[in-house]
Amino acid sequence: MLRTDRLITQPMNRPRRHCLSILLLGGLAGAPWAAQAESVELRVVGSADPPFRIFGAGGPTGLYFDLLNEAARRLGWPLRYTEVPSARALKMMEQGEADLMLGPLRTPERERFLSYSRTVLPAEDKAFYTRAAAAPLRRLDDLQGLSIGVHRGKRYGAAFDADARLRRLELNDYRAALEMVSRGRLDAAVLPERQGDLLVRSLGLTLVKQPLRLPGETPYVVFARSSPWLARQAELEHAFQAMQDDGSWRRISHNY
Repeated sequence: MLRTDRLITQPMNRPRRHCLSILLLGGLAGAPWAAQAESVELRVVGSADPPFRIFGAGGPTGLYFDLLNEAARRLGWPLRYTEVPSARALKMMEQGEADLMLGPLRTPERERFLSYSRTVLPAEDKAFYTRAAAAPLRRLDDLQGLSIGVHRGKRYGAAFDADARLRRLELNDYRAALEMVSRGRLDAAVLPERQGDLLVRSLGLTLVKQPLRLPGETPYVVFARSSPWLARQAELEHAFQAMQDDGSWRRISHNY
């Protein structure tokens, strides 16, 4: 079952009237979207995947969200965050229920309903976690016959995803996958390395990280093609580029 959506509105320092004036100055005064601007927030959806996306009591944070929060602050954009599993987030983007995601990989099928911006996020290799007594994993062939926990709706690279010999169990979150490995209900779990290391430490699990890695693919910042905010994609790209130019992107990334 999907977890209950958790809605978090990102407070903005600028008054609503100021935000509207920014939109009008952007040359969109005559567009239908501009007429809605005063009541519309940029709806951001995604799963909780520390350290990339974190939904906490103090508001959305993590590497991806910190980057977006800074760009939105510069643009004066109001943000509304919704925490849902990745598969549900993609469906919301397809059905026009959300505007933006951070981290999806590029596929031809997703390009039907997602607009991939020029902004790319740091790629992360995928690592495998097992119990200490497990045989070493060094090649994909070593995974044959094993039950492997994966996150529903996420991709791990063409070689792994297309290998029909592998037994994959789809779960709604990585925490459950690691705990199932720890209890012996799964042989291995595969997840982004920084995220896996953090979860293993925070959960106090006695798991080992195997030598096998899946090279990280490029994650993107994407807009829903049906979103009224799509007309402003270039503004967000320019804000992210300015952050890279002035060192803000690097400073935020170093926190993680």
